Amino acid sequence: MAISPAKNWANNVVGLTLIEVLVALAIIAIALTAVIKATAQNIRGTDYLQKKTIALWVAEQAMSEARVGLLKTSSDSRNDSHPTNMLGMDLYWHAIQTTTPSKRIKKITVNVYDKKDTGDNDSPIETLEGYIYDSDK
Repeated sequence: MAISPAKNWANNVVGLTLIEVLVALAIIAIALTAVIKATAQNIRGTDYLQKKTIALWVAEQAMSEARVGLLKTSSDSRNDSHPTNMLGMDLYWHAIQTTTPSKRIKKITVNVYDKKDTGDNDSPIETLEGYIYDSDK
């Protein structure tokens, strides 16, 4: 019984060639790059959502203070920056009061920023609007 040369060759091959190893490494490198990029985007998105959520809580706290009368707002309080530290994050907010067609209802706008000195071109992290009923008028 004669053994064919092809069958004899197949019995002697036990490893991978250098080309096969390089192709496998290239595929793994591309896959890991995609995983790292997706993870970095997820971290940035989570950080953004965390900052927006904390800024919303600061704005709601300022609005609650205005509604119960602890915060005196004026029509021009853009220069009146109130610092707040919440969950280790330093945020600054401004509460602006404007009139409405009804003399008893006042509109309160709270803008939350991540830096103290804000200009007209700086956009807030969060803006919250609410209304206060003044029963004295």
